[in-house]
Amino acid sequence: MAVSIKFFVKRRLANAALLLVTGVLCVLLWRTLEAALRPQALYSGFALLLLLLLLTAFNARKKLPFLPLLRASHWLQFHVYSGFLSVLLYGLHTEFRFPSGTLEISLSLLFAIVALSGFVGLYLSRSLPPLMARSGEPLTYEAIPKFEFRLRREVEDLVQTTEKSSGTSAVGDLYLQHLSAHFKPRSVWASLLGKPKKMLSRALENIDKVQRYTGEDEHEVLEKLRACVRQKHNLDIQKGSQFLLRGWLFVHIPFTYSLLITSFAHAWIALVYTPSR
Repeated sequence: MAVSIKFFVKRRLANAALLLVTGVLCVLLWRTLEAALRPQALYSGFALLLLLLLLTAFNARKKLPFLPLLRASHWLQFHVYSGFLSVLLYGLHTEFRFPSGTLEISLSLLFAIVALSGFVGLYLSRSLPPLMARSGEPLTYEAIPKFEFRLRREVEDLVQTTEKSSGTSAVGDLYLQHLSAHFKPRSVWASLLGKPKKMLSRALENIDKVQRYTGEDEHEVLEKLRACVRQKHNLDIQKGSQFLLRGWLFVHIPFTYSLLITSFAHAWIALVYTPSR
């Protein structure tokens, strides 16, 4: 484990250093072209367009894993650090000024959406998988409703069986008054914004209160209810995480292709109307 962590740290440091060197070289080359009175905007624009094409190729590489085009992890590393480089190239190309005109504004908005969604996706892909791993075995998004339904049925059967065997309604009252809402399937937005940790703590506190005045036979049932409450909490974590990991791609990929198409139109106009030197 320690070797693996050291490897990833060294790889990130090496990639960051390479990105820094490449960025400095881009700035120096841009300054050189400017001093030589060359159309640096034209050169930087085509370099940015080429980089966008390579970044878009990552999606094609994921859909064609059987092709011998380097490992997917290598493509991912290239995609991440080239994404940062593209922001620098965009700044150089526009000379860090606000856009003017319909086409420039459209390109700027598209690039901002693609870059921002990419950074958000990078953060989510780094932070959510460890959280999901701590919440139990990762599940597919489509399978989560089935597990939610099964868990709720198990809890209700446990409560009914306990009431019949114990002859008291303490566990049943606990479920109806405090736990039934916890086991209902939540929307993905409720899983994300509904403060699941607070709901988990409240449910466990209610179980603790009931345990104080119940017999030994019911304590075992309450322990099972605790485990089920935590399991439902984990399902909510899985649902929200899976939704975010999929959802950002529905923004990033369509806008990437829109940016690419608009960039080609921009490049064609630049070639037609830029005077040769």
